[in-house]
Amino acid sequence: MSTQKQAFAILGITPTDDGRVIRSAFLRLARIYHPDRFVDMPDDVRGEAERRMKEATIAYESLRTTKRADEPPSLPPIDDAELQRRAAKYREAAEKKKSMDEFDRARWRKWEEAERIARDRAKREADIASRLEDEVNSLRVRSDAKPTTDVAEPDAIPAKRNGKSRLNERLDAAKRGETHPLVPQSGAAS
Repeated sequence: MSTQKQAFAILGITPTDDGRVIRSAFLRLARIYHPDRFVDMPDDVRGEAERRMKEATIAYESLRTTKRADEPPSLPPIDDAELQRRAAKYREAAEKKKSMDEFDRARWRKWEEAERIARDRAKREADIASRLEDEVNSLRVRSDAKPTTDVAEPDAIPAKRNGKSRLNERLDAAKRGETHPLVPQSGAAS
């Protein structure tokens, strides 16, 4: 019997080229016959376990070295032309990644700007709605209020300019197409 066939027989597997199968067979035997498992056993049992472990180790080593001899030699050394080609390919990939990163950053900046504009617009509209509500509430007479004998003087009504209330002025400005008719303009009295 050849040494390789004998090594496979010792490991208890059929001849194969798969290194994982050979290794798992050796590990299985090592778990069974490792001398540390037989410390408190009689000398003859311990001696038999050591013998079998040595056989398994020698069989595994012989199959490993045979396997290594069958493997192709390592890759050939890289010449200058190949090195330059690889470097150019790497630089090209790095430039492509850099341009994609720039594109993504620009896209996110545009998105953040759009979100900022939307937030500002929502804030401005909420401010306008709040001012309108305050103005309408100041003009509205409460229905649950008790009538009083005191009648409000015309001077107590919110100030009117040119015979119009501020609400009517703002509505007219909106009809004329002013961009923000309800937000007081700087320098103008509200």
